[in-house]
Amino acid sequence: MDVSETPEGEREQELLANLRDLIDEAGQGGAARQLGVDRKTLWRVLDSGRLTPLVTEALERRGANPEAARRRGRLDALERRTKMLDKDVEGLAEAVEALRDEFGTLADLQAEALRAWERRLSAVESQLAGGPAPATEPPGAGREDGAPPSLQGLVQQALGHERGTRPHRDHPEVVTLTAEEGEELVYGKAAPTIVDWRRQRIASLDRGASRVERARAGLRMCELELVLIGEYELTLPPSISPWDESRLGEELHRCEQSLRRARWELVRAHCWRLLRRLLTLGLWRH
Repeated sequence: MDVSETPEGEREQELLANLRDLIDEAGQGGAARQLGVDRKTLWRVLDSGRLTPLVTEALERRGANPEAARRRGRLDALERRTKMLDKDVEGLAEAVEALRDEFGTLADLQAEALRAWERRLSAVESQLAGGPAPATEPPGAGREDGAPPSLQGLVQQALGHERGTRPHRDHPEVVTLTAEEGEELVYGKAAPTIVDWRRQRIASLDRGASRVERARAGLRMCELELVLIGEYELTLPPSISPWDESRLGEELHRCEQSLRRARWELVRAHCWRLLRRLLTLGLWRH
């Protein structure tokens, strides 16, 4: 006759089942604490499938008051969760402190950039309002090919080169989206800025780049637009006809607003990047 079929054997199997349920609920450490035994004792019981007198007595005491046992199990589970939360809170506090430091640095950089651009805008607005011309433009210089004052020297530079190497332009003040061979003869000193502006425009539209990279390129593009419009008085796409003085002022104002939005977009992009790193515990890096 199988021992497990005897009343004593059935009782032992029932207590073993209760022990496994307790371990599933509270873990081996929690079960050992509730029963007042060590983990090695529980491991030997589970390995052999036979209860020791000490474990049997503890299980019978627990079975005599199941409600108290359940409360102890819930308290043990709550204690484990509390310890895990404490660790998460410590990690969160460190991440928040790092986030605060990075925001402080970013705010200082943004404030410095804003002050620099405000000084530059004041000089450009004074020029557009009829103030003194920059030192790089000699007073009384005449116009050629209908170009604005800022392009007079560029047109003269272009006339000094062979006619066959300069692309034909009805409106040399209008910037094109694509580069042309010899366009530096048309744009002169503005040519490097135009090349950089095209590159940043493409980067700001690149969906394969991260949000921070696109925002940074967008901010740089707006800064270059401010230079092209305010200093060189150039017309930007999609316009194909030169802007008059009134339109230049409007576009300069629009560019200032776009620059402010681009700065905030860069700040938001950095916030999202840091938040995602925080939520993924540093695993998300893009």
